[in-house]
Amino acid sequence: MTATRTPPARALYRRGQYWILLGALALVFGLSRLTTSGSAVNLLDLWLAYSIAALGFYWIFALGGRFAFCQTFMMALGGYTAAWLGRQGVPFGVGVLGATVAAALAAALIGLLLWRAEHLYFALGTLAVTEIGLVVFGRTNAFTGTNGNVTGVDYPEVFGIQLRSDGEVFWLLAAVLAILLLLAVFLDRSPVSRDLAAGRELPMVARGAGVAVGRLRLGMFVLGSAAGGLSGALITHWQGFIGVDSFGLDLGIGLFLMVLLGGVTSHWGVLIGAGFYVAIPELLSGARQYMPILYGAILLVVILAAPGGLAELGRRAAGLVGKEPRS
Repeated sequence: MTATRTPPARALYRRGQYWILLGALALVFGLSRLTTSGSAVNLLDLWLAYSIAALGFYWIFALGGRFAFCQTFMMALGGYTAAWLGRQGVPFGVGVLGATVAAALAAALIGLLLWRAEHLYFALGTLAVTEIGLVVFGRTNAFTGTNGNVTGVDYPEVFGIQLRSDGEVFWLLAAVLAILLLLAVFLDRSPVSRDLAAGRELPMVARGAGVAVGRLRLGMFVLGSAAGGLSGALITHWQGFIGVDSFGLDLGIGLFLMVLLGGVTSHWGVLIGAGFYVAIPELLSGARQYMPILYGAILLVVILAAPGGLAELGRRAAGLVGKEPRS
């Protein structure tokens, strides 16, 4: 008797993504019910906000195949734009949308300027943009405030209701992250994902087959940067403050760690990676000075044990469950 061949784990994973999305949302909701202290709710909000930015970096790095060191610049641009629009009397929702569009336009301009740059040169170019941008933000007082510091930013407001507490902001961040995760599912299940994989792994062959590799990379860079700008705008309104150091180099490295720890093969990994990045310093508060060493050790273990990240381990487990016993 011939057994039916089991689809590969990747196919099973693709088919079950909507269930995974529901499970992830249920997990987030469950954590919100379990957290009662103010500091825990604050960390939960930070996890959601960083997950939004890390998801954007995942689109740029893992899907687009480009290492962009300017995600924190996009977050800062989104934050400063939202704060400036708020001072002009623009409503919260319109201001956040404007901040997201500003980050997308900036990414389009940077992507066109660095159109022919590859690999290390593209990374260095985006790093230069970040360094220049931080200096400009610190000196353009009319736009960013004195020395780049803006205080008294309005609370987030939804349907005329101001979200003043961390618990109220949680629902806004969770809703935004859910929408972006749904977009990530649509993107992963679309033919664009296949073209991106071809352009990332075999760019010359993909170009020969008619795949617009450059345009796809630019599109992922714009989309991921827009997510970064959106995250920065939400964080700024939530915290009511933004400064030049709010989105510095350390966070840029942190976003890279979030994606690698979670796994570059899955957008779900950013949730795991962001959770590690936010939770570990709190769990080991007495060893904060050793955090870089700890992050490096965890990253090394993950690379050796599961090069695809922690999400890859979950997918392997799903593949084992889906296997049929040999007859």
